[in-house]
Amino acid sequence: MEQIKAFFINWQALAIACGSFVMLGLLRSILTKRDEAGKIIGGIAQNKWFKAFLPVYPYVISVLLAFAVPMPDVIVELGKKGIMARVLFGLYAGWLSGYSFQVIKKILENVFNIKFDSDQGVSG
Repeated sequence: MEQIKAFFINWQALAIACGSFVMLGLLRSILTKRDEAGKIIGGIAQNKWFKAFLPVYPYVISVLLAFAVPMPDVIVELGKKGIMARVLFGLYAGWLSGYSFQVIKKILENVFNIKFDSDQGVSG
């Protein structure tokens, strides 16, 4: 039971989830075209294929980050099986990133009345 807690509750998972959250936000802002007034006018991030695979990106980014961050001792002890454990750990951190994004967005919308950009009227 302690190994399961060590696998799921640690600073590495939070670091990877936050890193994935930030990197996806930066990627979307870099790949979005805006006019002088700040209105979205297109860009790669507004492409239908980019949007179709958008739910998968946190998982992909998190799996890649899982190979850059030192892993918990539970994964290090696995040795050769550590690659698959890192992939699973990255998938867990990707889920944590996507879930935390939804929670943070709902809090900002409901408590602070912050409105986020809608995709209506966007060409692409």
